[in-house]
This record gives sequence, C-alpha cells and structure tokens, in this order.
Amino acid sequence: MARLAALIAALLLALAVPASAHDADSHTPPDRVGDLRSALIAATQTPPGVEFRVLQNGEALWLRNSTRTDVVVLDPDGAQRYQVGPDGAAVNAALPAEPTPSGDISEDPEKPSADAAKAPQWQRISAEPVVQWHDHYAHWGDATLPSQVLADPESVHLIRAWQVDLVSDGKTYHVLGELRWIPGPSPAPWILVTLSLAIATSLLGLVRRSQRPLAAATAVLVAAGAVHGIATILGRQAENPWTVLQHEYLPIVLAWLVGTAAVALLATGRSTGRWFAALAAVGLGALALLQDLAVWWSSTSIVALPIDLDRALVSITAGVAVGILITVLRTPNITRSDAVTATQRNDPARVDRVLPRGR
Repeated sequence: MARLAALIAALLLALAVPASAHDADSHTPPDRVGDLRSALIAATQTPPGVEFRVLQNGEALWLRNSTRTDVVVLDPDGAQRYQVGPDGAAVNAALPAEPTPSGDISEDPEKPSADAAKAPQWQRISAEPVVQWHDHYAHWGDATLPSQVLADPESVHLIRAWQVDLVSDGKTYHVLGELRWIPGPSPAPWILVTLSLAIATSLLGLVRRSQRPLAAATAVLVAAGAVHGIATILGRQAENPWTVLQHEYLPIVLAWLVGTAAVALLATGRSTGRWFAALAAVGLGALALLQDLAVWWSSTSIVALPIDLDRALVSITAGVAVGILITVLRTPNITRSDAVTATQRNDPARVDRVLPRGR
C-alpha cells in the first residue's frame, strides 16, 4: 500500500507539470460558461490557390500559397510583413520584430506604428510556401474577459472584427474575420453522465470471482483517455505536435502504458493488475478532473474531434477512473482459494488443474 501511495504521488507530480504549463497561458480567460472564438467570415476573399486558416480559436493565422506568384501579407498599418511564394516564405527584416503574444490587444485596439514606407528586406524563414503568425487583433490578449461579456455572459458578443490584407500580382485582397464570445452549454448533463459511470464502475467490486470486469473497465479508461489525448495534440494546430508530446504528454503516455499493463495482468488473473489499474485511474482521472473538465461548459474545444464527443470522452475518463479506484480500494484481492472455490462450483473435475496436488 505504501508503494502504491508513492507511485501515485510521483505520477500526480509528473502530471502537474503539463497541467500547469497548459493553464499558464495568459490568453486563456478564467473558467466561465463560454469561449472566445476567432473565425473567418470571408475566407473566399483570397487570391486563387491561396489557403488561409484560423488556428486554435485565433491563437495563430496560417497561409499556404500553392501558386507561382508571390503573396505578401501586410501588417495592420500597411507594412509588408511576410512574402510567400514558390521560393518559400520570407519575413521583412527591415521591420521590428512582432511583439510577443503578451502584447495582444484587448479592450481598446489601436494599430501599431511602423515604418510602412521602408523598402522590404526579405529574409527566408522556410523553404515551404507556408507561413504562420500570431495576429493580435484576431486573439484576445487579456486574462480578464471583455467588459460586455462580464456584463452579459449568456449572450453572443462581437468583440471586434479583424482584417488581414494580402497583395498578389498587384491586387489587394481582404481576409475578414471576427472575434466573438460564444456562450457555452450547461455542464449538468455531463456531470450526471460522469456520476452514473462512477457508480456503475464501482459496482464491479461485487464481482469477486473474476478480474475480467475490472480489466474491461480499465480498457475503457485507457481507450477514452488515449483518444482524447491524441485528439488534443492533433487539435493544437498552432504548435508542433512532437514538441507538445515531449514537453507535456510523456507523463500522460506513461499513465496509458500503466493502464495497458493493468489490462494484460487482470486478463490473466494476476492480482497485481488491480494496483496497476488504480495507478492508471489516478493519473488519467486527475488529468480529466483537474484540466479537461472545462470542455463541459466551453463552447469550443481545441481537439480534432466533435465537441460533444470530446465531452463524452472526458466524462467517461473521469467517471470510470473514480469507479475503478472505489472498486480497488474497497474490495479485497481475488485469492487463489477464491479461484479454486469458483472452479469447484462450476466443474469439480477441474480442481486439480487449478491447484496442483500435494499442496
């Protein structure tokens, strides 16, 4: 039991790092029922063959130019910032570096001053005709929500419209977007789902003659947690997925592996599998309960899945994890004598196969 407690403490400490890294984002507003979302409203106003996207609710803008003609991305004051074309992507080194995301615009946006008249000095940053950047107008730059949202969070609010100008072959194109507050749903249905799953899973403790129900529950826990985790990594399109995995998800991958080992041990009747299942339940359950529950009341979710499916996966992970912990901690191990008794009831002739003679 002491070893289990030490392992649980170590896993929780490891999981605290990615959770704190995720929560430390200064652009994430406080947990409220809703979300600030940036989206295109005129995606067709781009040069033919040019693709434009908004990533992660406005965390970054992305452009790909598949044509043989250069496309220049202008700053809000008209300065040429990026050039994207057949030779790759370049940045104008004559301009000052873009402010860090902490310099985002919030309540009272004003166009930054820059010398748009300077001749551009193009410095290549990529061989691919793709550029990604952070636009301070397309993203909310304050941990405090906008004043109109604080006054009426139950309504949709247009925070501001934003625009990115592109120049191609002497013609200027205007990509238009909006930053809006979208109220989220009530979390009550998902709380009910989670509690129901926790109660149902905890009833596995009544099955004292087989480890297979607990193995099945652990398999569901690992599958739900893994699908949600992978979808979250893929949904963070503004970031490199391998960097996200290495910096934030290695402890979570460890919890998946511990859960997989628990399923294998329980399926073969090993009582140690119960403690592996408890360790996986603590890790994945803590992640769901401490970090992922905001999806219940947010209007959007940064995952590569439909929002309701993601809410269901978080509910399954949290509910089954709690149920597994209750089952493991409140019921004794299945001993060898239990297995013999169960075998005798089903087939007395097979007793010798369960327990060798002379013992």
